[in-house]
Order: sequence, then C-alpha cells, then structure tokens
Amino acid sequence: MARVRDCIGLVTGALLVAACGAPEPRPRTVSELMADPVVLQGLVSRCAEQRELAGDPECANARTATERLAARQDAAREAARQAEFERQRELRRQREERERRATEDSTRRFDPYSSPVAIDPPAAAGTASAPTPPAG
Repeated sequence: MARVRDCIGLVTGALLVAACGAPEPRPRTVSELMADPVVLQGLVSRCAEQRELAGDPECANARTATERLAARQDAAREAARQAEFERQRELRRQREERERRATEDSTRRFDPYSSPVAIDPPAAAGTASAPTPPAG
C-alpha cells in the first residue's frame, strides 16, 4: 500500500509540474519593438494575417511602436523640409539684395546734400593772373 501511495504521490507531483510547465514569454515592449525593426515588421504582418490576435498585448505594442516610428519619421521629414525652406529663403533674399543693389547703382542720381564738396584745382603758374585787390 505504501508503494501505491508513493506511486500516486509521484504521479501527482509529475502532473503538477507538467501542468505548470514553462511560463509564457512576456510580450515584447514598445521600446524593444522600436529598437528591432525586423521583429516589429514580422509581428505586424503576423497580427495582420491572424485577426484573432487583434487583442493580443504584443500586437497592441506593435501597433503603438509603428505609430511612434511613423511620428518620428514625420517629424524628421518636417524638420528637413523646414531647413530646406529656410535655405531657399536665404538664397532668394541674397539674390534680391544683389538685384536691388545693381538697380540702385544703375539709377543713382545726383544728390547735392550728400555729394562731396569739390574745390577747383589751383591754376597753373603763369597761365592765369592773380586777382588784384580792390583799390580802395
């Protein structure tokens, strides 16, 4: 009887250990998926093919990771677009400034208020007579 009881105890213990089995792997986090795009792509395609996995936490994390990566890419594209816009705007400003200066130089008019005062050069010796002082 003791032998049967030991055997039943052994079988019960084995069944309990087998029932517990290996723990399920935890779902990958959003940051883990964002760091490994190959795994993310595979997981997204698996979740898209198997609709019953729609509520799976790993599929939800994959969707979140995909959305965050897309937002990062959109932000990077917008920053690049803004930088290109600023570069083009600066080039246009420089071109218009050059054109304005060229136009201004070609249409420069005489301004008596800002023009330099010029003194006539002295007459050469012997060619012109010196003014005589008034008599008087």
